[in-house]
Amino acid sequence: MPRNFKLRTRIIVAFVAFVVPMIAASGLFYYETARRSLDTALGERLTAVAQATASRFNPLILSTFEPGDEDRRNYLSYRRSLLTIKEQTGLRRLYLFDPQGRSLIDTEEGIPIGSSYAGLRFQGRELETVLAGDAAASVLFRGEDGAWYKSGFAPVPDGQGQVAAVVGADAGAEYLDLIAGLGRSIFAFVLLGAALSVAIGFLLARTVSRPVHRLVAEADRIGHGRMGRPVEIGSRGVRELAVLAEALNRMRERLSEREENLRLMVAGVAHEIRNPLGGVELFASLARQEVAPGSEAAGYLDRVIGELNGLKAIINHFLEYARPAPPAPTDFDPAAVAAQAAALVRAGAGPAGAGIVVDIPESRFPVHADRDQLSRVLLNLLTNALAALPPAGGRVAVSARSAAGGMVALEVADNGCGMDIETVKKIFHPFFTTRDQGAGLGLAIVKKTVEENDGAIEVESSPGQGSLFTILLPAARGELKNDQA
Repeated sequence: MPRNFKLRTRIIVAFVAFVVPMIAASGLFYYETARRSLDTALGERLTAVAQATASRFNPLILSTFEPGDEDRRNYLSYRRSLLTIKEQTGLRRLYLFDPQGRSLIDTEEGIPIGSSYAGLRFQGRELETVLAGDAAASVLFRGEDGAWYKSGFAPVPDGQGQVAAVVGADAGAEYLDLIAGLGRSIFAFVLLGAALSVAIGFLLARTVSRPVHRLVAEADRIGHGRMGRPVEIGSRGVRELAVLAEALNRMRERLSEREENLRLMVAGVAHEIRNPLGGVELFASLARQEVAPGSEAAGYLDRVIGELNGLKAIINHFLEYARPAPPAPTDFDPAAVAAQAAALVRAGAGPAGAGIVVDIPESRFPVHADRDQLSRVLLNLLTNALAALPPAGGRVAVSARSAAGGMVALEVADNGCGMDIETVKKIFHPFFTTRDQGAGLGLAIVKKTVEENDGAIEVESSPGQGSLFTILLPAARGELKNDQA
């Protein structure tokens, strides 16, 4: 079975694979039971008729029949008796033969006394039983007309423990038509059972798979840091899955508590550093005003102030990570937001000749998200893209397209240095960075911001091939007003 089969499909296949063979085996069992029962009933009927017929004939008279006696009164009387029994019982044929298999009387026309029955050589076991004094029935056989028949045999004892003659009774196996009809009914029953088992398997699979899929979605939500609401799988969930949901809830609560403690610690550290840092910046600025412009001391102070500004940016990242603002989503056109972010980044430092191209048709791909938060996300991604560009010929492209599930994809692509697989795996982790400067919180904040806007962010990158960041956001829920375009 392919590994990509869904859980629901696996459950249905397993259920059908278990139930359908059982239904088929039951149908085959009933079919064989019915066939054997009807075959046995026909054999018992034929042997009963043969025994009743045998009791009506005198073995002494039968022993006197010789070839050419077909016109004798006794022969004609006995043959009329056989014909009467045949008509009353509805049998195909009645006949008597001696222990050597030669005909004595036959209801078929043109069978003289002394004729050999060639078909008896195929019924040696039954004849042995009859010649031993017991009645017996043959297996089914095909007649010369191609139809199926069955024979019953009964001995005509001579009163001295010997068998003087044998009565044979042949009948058509009409029950085979009933068996054929039963077989068709059983086949239809198996098909119906298969269809019902698929339907029942589907309902059973849905009962199990829905809570499982819901648990997977909830676990994915928790994994993305959205732990605001408890895990729920519905009232119809399987008991074992409900236990698993409770375990996930406990894990969510512990993760929430740990994350809250981490945020409090980060915020506390940032505040403790920012307060004295503000004093250092103030005194450095005052000292800068006291020294002569262009002097060596002025250069040192300018460098101190620059480093202080870098530290302030890192502290602001810490605070933004520790105290994220809840999104206020609206419908808006991301084209204008991307253009504004690109303009701000162009004004900053970047490689010579680096270009940022925004290729988003106006009002073509409106989204439902927090406008300011998306602006900060694009600023962060564009800043990172510029930092990864080569010294010359660098290019960053911002575009948009429709995505599956009612989403809009905003793409930021660059032709920079790219990243290896291990870096791609960790790029959104808090405090992970490949630069000498920075706290490694920028992309972690980007990811969290996008997810809090009910979106997702993906990255594709290869060393030397550049990177592609894709932001997936919900499409706008209505038409944009002119002031939002």
